Amino acid sequence: MENKYILITNLKASTKKVYEKHFEAEKYNILVNEEKMIIAKQTNNNDINLEHEKIIIETLASMAKKYTFSKILYIDLTKDINSILKRIEGEENIRHTDNRITWAIRQAITKAIIKNELKK
Repeated sequence: MENKYILITNLKASTKKVYEKHFEAEKYNILVNEEKMIIAKQTNNNDINLEHEKIIIETLASMAKKYTFSKILYIDLTKDINSILKRIEGEENIRHTDNRITWAIRQAITKAIIKNELKK
């Protein structure tokens, strides 16, 4: 089973506290906990390159900060991040600017925004 990754952004302080408690109760690790954003991971598979995961999460956090909306944006990135990890498996010189990482993250965020807008 794969690790589960969740990004929630554009959070108000009170809402953020609710999500933090939820993630704690559901045994998620909070990877990024910034003013308006949380990236959490539920571990099901420890057989991944943690250095690659760190680069992906840092890139994701950096890119997510650029998307500002009035609504909360909740994105399940499980499929996307696990796919990226499989694509770069076994490689050593992975950078934050690697197109295989940035393109996939941009696509995932864009799809979530579109879905969010269609729900209006």
